Parts: sequence; C-alpha cells; structure tokens
Amino acid sequence: MEYICTITTMRFLLKKEVISLKTINRIILVFLLIGFVHFSCSTSTKINKSGIPKYLIGEFEDDYGIQYQIDEKVFWLLPNDKFHILSVDRENQFLILQNDSLNTYAPSLYTRIDYQKLKNMPPYEWAFCFSSYEEMTAEEARDKSNTDKANLMKGCGGYPFSRMKRR
Repeated sequence: MEYICTITTMRFLLKKEVISLKTINRIILVFLLIGFVHFSCSTSTKINKSGIPKYLIGEFEDDYGIQYQIDEKVFWLLPNDKFHILSVDRENQFLILQNDSLNTYAPSLYTRIDYQKLKNMPPYEWAFCFSSYEEMTAEEARDKSNTDKANLMKGCGGYPFSRMKRR
C-alpha cells in the first residue's frame, strides 16, 4: 500500500514537472535495493527448525523439578524464559538458540544446549546442559562448549547434566 501511494505521488509530481523522470527512477531503484537488502540479509545462523529430534519435543520436568516445554521453534524454561531455536546439529547433539528479549537472564544473547538420549534410566529419556548462555553471536555460542557427555554427573562445566522426563 505504501509503495502504491509513493508511485502515485511520483507520477503526479512528474506530470506537474516538479520532479524529473531520472529522479523518479533513482527513487524506485533505492526502494528496490532496500527491499532486496531487507529480504536477503540475515545476521543469525541458518535456521533449521525441522531438524530437532522428536524425543526433545514435548512437556518435560528435570530431576530438579524445573519444567520445560519444547517444540520445533521454542525451548521454554517455565514459567518465564524463552529460547528461540536457530539451528540443530544432530550429529554433535546440540542446539543454538537466541534468548528472548524478555528473558530474566542474558536477554537477546545466544545459548548453546548440548543434549543426549539416555539409555536404561527410566523415567528419564534424555539429558541436557546449558553449555553457553550469554554469547554475543550465534557463532560464539556454537563454538563454545564445556561438556563431557560421557560424564553425566560432572560433564556440564563441572556440574551434572539435567535429566528430562515427560510430564
């Protein structure tokens, strides 16, 4: 709608000889360039929302009683903290997320969550670690990890991984 009004205004000015055709062409070129830059540029890691393993999706409670809700787009640490899933590395088992701007800690920064499926630990299905949670870029979060997945008791920066069971 805005573009139509702008083009109509330019046609009127051209007819009244207030503005030249060359100037109008330049204005149109600027609008096109702005639109191209707006729709083609991105500063975040490529989004892969379909790659999240199905066993991570659902409503969970960890072994500390903290509740979570996870879908293809958002990792919620209930009741208030929300993390937007930007990418999934299924081979190395980690997620890159952007902290929501309204989070209580490190709003709008980037987080890496390492995860792994658990075997023979019912009712717990999988475990995770906030490997990094206050990085300035998604790339910094991706490159920073302090986990040892072979040691669930101390492999999360010296602390235990959080084990997850369905609610």
